[in-house]
Amino acid sequence: MSTMMLTEQAQAPGKVNLFFAAGPPRPDGYHDVASLYCAVGTTETVTATLTAGTGITVGVAAVPGSLVAQQIALGSFHLDAVPTDDSNLVVRAARAVLGHLPALPGGLHLQIDKAVPVAGGMGGGSADAAAALVAVNRLAARAGGVPGLDDDALLRLAAGLGADVPFALMGGAAVGTGTGARLRPARVGAPLHLVLVAAEAGLSTPAVYAELDRLRAPEDVPAPELPEGLEDALAAGAPEELAPLLANDLQPAALSLASQLAPVLAAGAADGALASFVSGSGPTVAHLMADAAAAEDLAARLRDEGAPALAVRAP
Repeated sequence: MSTMMLTEQAQAPGKVNLFFAAGPPRPDGYHDVASLYCAVGTTETVTATLTAGTGITVGVAAVPGSLVAQQIALGSFHLDAVPTDDSNLVVRAARAVLGHLPALPGGLHLQIDKAVPVAGGMGGGSADAAAALVAVNRLAARAGGVPGLDDDALLRLAAGLGADVPFALMGGAAVGTGTGARLRPARVGAPLHLVLVAAEAGLSTPAVYAELDRLRAPEDVPAPELPEGLEDALAAGAPEELAPLLANDLQPAALSLASQLAPVLAAGAADGALASFVSGSGPTVAHLMADAAAAEDLAARLRDEGAPALAVRAP
């Protein structure tokens, strides 16, 4: 096979934060966090292809039936909102890998198949970066006839790209501390069933953190920590025990910036959700349901009402 036909593909999951606590702002502007990440069954796919040209090009498409595809159908999102230049995190991820392997004998095209909402608090850009790390690593290793970078090396590169990228590379469920990039796996006794509801417009993570700091300015903010019993409930596969422990420090800030999320959260309780919460910095809302049938029913009702909604398993 000609090296000009080489292609590699990788996937990485979006995530929800089942719990998220943020400490006060640090001198460097970041916040220490205590987070329980959980990957969800909606994934980003990156296909890396060696081309006859030079440089790195990027293409974007929506995964049929995904939240992104539903947003496009409703006119609330357009793929041209996804950058295809060097500002896209997949380009940074590719260059990070290529800096450690022999030069490619041609150009590189990165095709992103998007399923996770952009600026939705679900780590879609981080998942793109994680998938790009894996795909480009495999491609460059094959093209150069050398071993690729090992998992530890890829994790180090991931940490340099963003706080959520290491988890997107790892998947499953994990406790994140520090800025969120310091991870340890968490045990999941049984899959959770969630309904994800995308918003009409995204939220900037820095803007949500800035609003959080503004809202909490008069307070003495404690160091972040997970509540007692949270990991045990997840390990037991007991959604009814897990539900009252779910919380997100960023939710009041997201609601302050996007008040239209309040009725979306309230709709979950009215439709039998065990818990409803903003995912990460938002504005995607997640409803925790008792089982798969209840999740599918709620997602179908919400879609009938004109909301982009999807039932998923987590992790």
